[in-house]
Amino acid sequence: MSSNRAKLKRINYPMIILMIFLIYTAYVAFSYFNKKSIFSYEVRTGSLAKSNIYQGVAIRDEEIVTSIDTGYVEYFAREGEHVGIGDLIYSVDESGVMTGLINSESGGENSLSNEDLIELKNEISKFSSVYDNTEYSRTYDFLYSMNGMVLKLANANMLEEISKANATSDSVKLCRAEKTGYVVYNVDGMESLSVNGINELTFDNTEYKKEQLLSASLIDEGSDAYKLITSENWSIAIQLDSERAAELAEEGYVKVRFLEDQRELSGKIDVYQVLDNFYGVLSFNSSVLAYCTERFIDIEIITEEEKGLKIPVSSVVYKEFYLVPEELAIEEGEENSMYFLRKVFKEDGTLTAERINLHVYAFEDGYYYIDDQALEIGDYLLYSDMASEYPVATKGQLVGVYNMNMGYADFRRIKKLYENEEYAIVESNTVYGLREYDYIVLDSTTVAEGGFVYE
Repeated sequence: MSSNRAKLKRINYPMIILMIFLIYTAYVAFSYFNKKSIFSYEVRTGSLAKSNIYQGVAIRDEEIVTSIDTGYVEYFAREGEHVGIGDLIYSVDESGVMTGLINSESGGENSLSNEDLIELKNEISKFSSVYDNTEYSRTYDFLYSMNGMVLKLANANMLEEISKANATSDSVKLCRAEKTGYVVYNVDGMESLSVNGINELTFDNTEYKKEQLLSASLIDEGSDAYKLITSENWSIAIQLDSERAAELAEEGYVKVRFLEDQRELSGKIDVYQVLDNFYGVLSFNSSVLAYCTERFIDIEIITEEEKGLKIPVSSVVYKEFYLVPEELAIEEGEENSMYFLRKVFKEDGTLTAERINLHVYAFEDGYYYIDDQALEIGDYLLYSDMASEYPVATKGQLVGVYNMNMGYADFRRIKKLYENEEYAIVESNTVYGLREYDYIVLDSTTVAEGGFVYE
């Protein structure tokens, strides 16, 4: 007996109480810091511009003109220049005499006129304004283009002086245009592309290569000398998803903004389906010259903004409800509710009908959407004549948010018009829906329906 009393005396009750207190404090702190805070968001009218930026593929009437001889090529028509039949485009020199004369003249200070220098400055400014580090490879295309432009401008200015000096010989052949059109000094193998030939591979630019045709280079007979765009009519093809294809098919004409220089054009839009893929073809009858050297062109289709109630995507929740046919409703209640008759049995086993008031969250296609917490599988609702019954079982899903005006999470259905990664535009003043200036839960994962909310 005395040993047991000694053991009891050795028990440190203050230490046990302290340990219990510390454990409880740690639990409360852990629960607090791991509890998700509930924040509100005030619903306001707003708008979202649809994401309509595409990389399109240019389709033009293009013809590649091949060299009539082998030798060193010198270009005299400026890239993008509109030439007529008989205009001088380039020369081919078997001996290199022409190239030598041009090189000897090109060292003069007046090889380029003031107008030529202004044109070069404009091209440099244009490239600088749209330069993107992620597309550094385009810098090489620009370098080749500028080198070629400088040589062509200088050659055009010196041609008259060389002709006066009778410096040309039988080895030099002057090649003139046989058709009218815009001159382009690059080829990419896509010159024969047509609307009927569009497929998924058309838009894959990972292996795309463009060959620059440069002055003073050696050219073989029959090889590509230059390219001629023979029509002002041209198109841009873009890839679409099925939903956007259906929308644009109804437009007819749309406004297009070219991201390179912010130019805006109105174009006819035609939508095509090839197997499971959808494509849009934008047709223009002007400005083919502005983008004649580019195959892949970044554009934005300008459409009207979607307007409505603007809510965060994080607020959206998907919830299931029981579907109840409208014929079962016997009377309209208050605040979006309806009265129904539910089949119940008394304690003595006799059948009776219980009048219940159920909150309605939506009405669609002849069915009321009823909270799955108010009913359960196994319940039977009675028709007004009480001769027929309906087993509660079928469910449907609604998209909504948690309204918190009353201090608790109350589901409200929404109808989305458009959404991006951050926000959605929903219809305003819908039945069972949201109103402007309502407060909703910012993050739907932080609360359960019916739960109290604390701002």
